[in-house]
Amino acid sequence: MDIHNRVVVLIDMDCFYCQVEEKLNPELKGKPIAVVQYNPWKGGGIIAVNYVARAMGVTRHMRGDEAKEKCPEIQLPSVPCLRGKADISKYRDAGKEVAKVLQRFTTLLERASIDEAYLDITTPVQERLKIININTISTDMMPNTFALGYQSIDELVSDVHNYGGDCMEFDIEHASRLLVGAVIVSEIRAAVYEETGYHCSAGIAHNKILAKLVCGMNKPNKQTILPKHSINLLYQTLPLKKVKHLGGKFGDAVCETLTIRLMGELQKFSENELQVRFDEKNGTWLYNIARGIDLEPVQARFNPKSIGCCKQFRGKSALTTLDSLKKWLRDLGYEIEDRLEKDALENNRTPKQMVVSFSTQTQDGRDISSSRSYNFTPDDELCGDLFSTKALELILDSAEGCKLKDDEPDRRLKAPIKFLGISVGKFEDNDTKKTKKIKDYFIAGSSTVQSTKENLKPDSVDTKCCSKIVDKEHVFRKFFQITEKGAEPLCGNASSSKTNIDNYCKTKDLKSDIQQIESSLERQESFFAKFLNRNKHPNEKSTTPVCKVETCGDESNDTNYSGSTIDEEINKSIAMFEDDPLEVDRVSSMRQLLNTSKVGKDTPDVEENGQLDLASNIVICEPNIEVIQCSECGKNISLDMFDIHADYHLALKIRSEEREQIRNKVESKKKDLAKNTESLKKHEENTNKSIANFLVKIDETIPCKMCSECGSRVPLEKFEEHLDFHEAQRLSREINRPSLPVNSAKRKRKSASPLKKPKMQCKSIDLFFR
Repeated sequence: MDIHNRVVVLIDMDCFYCQVEEKLNPELKGKPIAVVQYNPWKGGGIIAVNYVARAMGVTRHMRGDEAKEKCPEIQLPSVPCLRGKADISKYRDAGKEVAKVLQRFTTLLERASIDEAYLDITTPVQERLKIININTISTDMMPNTFALGYQSIDELVSDVHNYGGDCMEFDIEHASRLLVGAVIVSEIRAAVYEETGYHCSAGIAHNKILAKLVCGMNKPNKQTILPKHSINLLYQTLPLKKVKHLGGKFGDAVCETLTIRLMGELQKFSENELQVRFDEKNGTWLYNIARGIDLEPVQARFNPKSIGCCKQFRGKSALTTLDSLKKWLRDLGYEIEDRLEKDALENNRTPKQMVVSFSTQTQDGRDISSSRSYNFTPDDELCGDLFSTKALELILDSAEGCKLKDDEPDRRLKAPIKFLGISVGKFEDNDTKKTKKIKDYFIAGSSTVQSTKENLKPDSVDTKCCSKIVDKEHVFRKFFQITEKGAEPLCGNASSSKTNIDNYCKTKDLKSDIQQIESSLERQESFFAKFLNRNKHPNEKSTTPVCKVETCGDESNDTNYSGSTIDEEINKSIAMFEDDPLEVDRVSSMRQLLNTSKVGKDTPDVEENGQLDLASNIVICEPNIEVIQCSECGKNISLDMFDIHADYHLALKIRSEEREQIRNKVESKKKDLAKNTESLKKHEENTNKSIANFLVKIDETIPCKMCSECGSRVPLEKFEEHLDFHEAQRLSREINRPSLPVNSAKRKRKSASPLKKPKMQCKSIDLFFR
């Protein structure tokens, strides 16, 4: 987005407080209205006047009685009073209602006050330009629209259609955007009136400051466009202090320093001059705003950054006692509490800081304004009592002369307080600050496994990877194979039951059965553990495991284990641990336990009941399908299932190879680590020198002589060499000794100049006495 060619709009509600009163009381519609403060003195101070009353000479600087003298038929609704101060909750709620309508047109909505909001509609304008022809825009699409520098909006539309005509400063691209923006703003204002019943005006420009300046030029219920080439026309008569950020002390300093009054006069100063007279940042900003450039973006802010309330105490109403200070702080605190409760329900957020503002009057009549802040702790309960208590502590602990005088029975303050305000801010979303305390970790909760099983549905099988379907078919085939001991007696019944099994395999409940078998295989470890624990009691009578295929409901997660299922689970366990002999032995012993528990009980039960369980005791014999013996395991596999069976062995081989590679890598790493440790140990043994290496053992049997130079005992046979060593040291010191500086006399040079006479030797005084 080009920040210099944005389309920024300021929406300003026309006499908003009066419109709210008209909506609440329809009888006031069309009549002169002035909303007054709750203070009844002289009819109350006027805070809002509608345009009917303005036409009759009523202004906001009057009081109620004076307004009635100007306009006897004027209506004076009063702002409600709550806890001794104005309650503007109904106006605040009406402003939120309007903001919700504005938010539908753009996400870049910045609420400036209760009745004002900035909108950046650059993106909607760009989207509208893609689907609309600029030459089809007419004044009927944007009623009540004005353009600065033009007698009517028709002239601007004509210039856009004619690409600016003869004007060299005309920016056709940005003017087209402003024109489309005016169409969208007309739609926004119509939507606001249709849904809320309130009229509003708008200013359309390329930044926030210019949009604010032109918004109030044509009111009420109108909108004004400011093209770029009309900025100089606006600045010719615009006072400098009317511009945002220049209305206070900084604006006074600029006017006094530069001796100017209008914005147009600011353009004659260069950026360097402004930076010298003001600082670099302010100088650059002044230079840019003098040419209509302001890069401040529209911040997406729907909710206020802070919530506060205040109260002024002018004249004799200034607070001088501690009791009156406590009373007003309590009222302000309760109002903050009520507004926070409402804000928490709407926006689900909590403040983290409180700011107390107050103004005191000194003995010489000066007003001193101060503010103190307090950061809330997790243990603080945000209520009116907390706000008032902490505010009182901050005020009394300040150094502005608010501390109590000593030994005063009426507990008066040192300096009267003329202003009090409490605000809370630095909001944090409640969803993002959910941090558990230590005690929360000890609260019993529901089992995640149980909740997962309850939410499991058969349809979830369809969402699994396609590669698992082959494994499910393989498990399902293995489910109907007989065990090694139970296969022989039942071969006769296999052919008679083949058709029933095939029909069963083709039913719609195939997926649920596969899911049931999968759940049993997933719980094989817990089942084996239970079975082994069951065999620890010798007095218990083992029962014959019977496989019974049951169709469970959609919401059921129960699993019935059978003898064949146990055997297949054991086979799977052996396949999983075939590389580990200890695991194979453990699973084989488990198979023996299971087989011994079934001896002598399988056949009688079948003969007495005359019923067979098709899933566990029947061999699937299909004579029409060719059978091939597997060379890997020796099993007879049907031709249509041989590819799947071969893939199964291939997967086992790949897994074994991967395990072997991992083992080799681990072994090689261990060997390398061992070699490194051994080399390090050897290096340490070689490098580590004990203190014994620095000691010399003296042999008493060898004749020695004491050296007079170093005092060491030297063997006689090496004594001459030792003396030569000291002599060599002495010679080295003499050779390397630095030479002393010698003061040499300066040599006189004979002058070669022929003009200079040679000096005659002076005679001594002794010659005169000879």
